[in-house]
Amino acid sequence: MTPRKNQPLAAVLGPLEAEVMDVVWDRPEVRVRDVYEVLSERRPIAYTTVMTTMGRLAEKGLLRRIESHPAHRFRPGVSRDEYARSTVHSVLDWLVSHFPDPAVAYFVDRLEGDDERLLESLRTAIARRESLAEPGPGEPGK
Repeated sequence: MTPRKNQPLAAVLGPLEAEVMDVVWDRPEVRVRDVYEVLSERRPIAYTTVMTTMGRLAEKGLLRRIESHPAHRFRPGVSRDEYARSTVHSVLDWLVSHFPDPAVAYFVDRLEGDDERLLESLRTAIARRESLAEPGPGEPGK
């Protein structure tokens, strides 16, 4: 099995859910058997475990069942990018609302270490917001 730390999706989805979604996102449509065959090449796994996991992912809206075929087929309910954006928004909103100072400090520290261009974009956005918040000439101060 791939270590959890090497699977970014596993931070939000369970490790098996992340593996299943990685298989599904690589195809327009899959059967449980298709996913089972890919996963069973990597490690021992029961067909029923894959079937149950895919059912749960469908309940969560990450997969869509196509029931017009004899064997249930699935397609992604959301794209990999849509899922990533939604997850990032949810996690960051929660962190900033519960731990604003450490969350923002970590974000700035992370940008300083890896991407000076993004950090400069952040500085520009902050300056623009500050200038919008400043009272104009003849307006009362805040």
